[in-house]
Amino acid sequence: MNIQIRLMAIAIFFVLLTGLSALYLLNSVQRAEDTALQEQQLLFSATLAIEEAHTQFKIQIQEWKNLLLRGKNLQAYETYLGAFNRQSNLVQEHLATARIAFDSNSQPQINELIIRHKKLAETYLKTLNNAKLDTLNNIEILDKSIQGIDRPFDNLFPELIKNLSRSFQNKTLQDNQKHAEASQHYILWISFCVIISTLFIIASFWTAIKTTRKDNFNH
Repeated sequence: MNIQIRLMAIAIFFVLLTGLSALYLLNSVQRAEDTALQEQQLLFSATLAIEEAHTQFKIQIQEWKNLLLRGKNLQAYETYLGAFNRQSNLVQEHLATARIAFDSNSQPQINELIIRHKKLAETYLKTLNNAKLDTLNNIEILDKSIQGIDRPFDNLFPELIKNLSRSFQNKTLQDNQKHAEASQHYILWISFCVIISTLFIIASFWTAIKTTRKDNFNH
């Protein structure tokens, strides 16, 4: 009888262990999934922010051209200059959003973009302050003096967006692989506990049956 009790106690222990392990592993897998999802969302948000910053930068350059071509009177000048500055602020805002989504190792790359954009905007405004837009000739001279200075900065975006998209895809693939491995380990461990519990339960019942038969035989 003592053996039967011990076997049943061990079986109950493994049943409890199975339940607790299932809860713990399920919680661990869920936490890992939540963390991975947050990281993926941040990376995706960074990609969208960089794309939007690139779009707003192109609009900013267009506003600059509008300023040169149409800002001949004070009202038009202030309107297009205001539009240029607003676009500049939007670019900075989207770059700042992207920086938040980057880890500490990648943030310097975004910081460099922010600094370069600020310097570029300052160059445009400084050139504008030292020029006159009263004649077509002056406008052409001003335009030629800074022609193409936006291209090096503009060319940074496609490669950066491409790298971000690749990083997002790789991150998603790695997280899926980790999830599959964790799920496999989870299933193996639970299966092991269930098998052990079942064996001890069977052994306990078998011992009980043998003991009962023995007692009946003795009587």
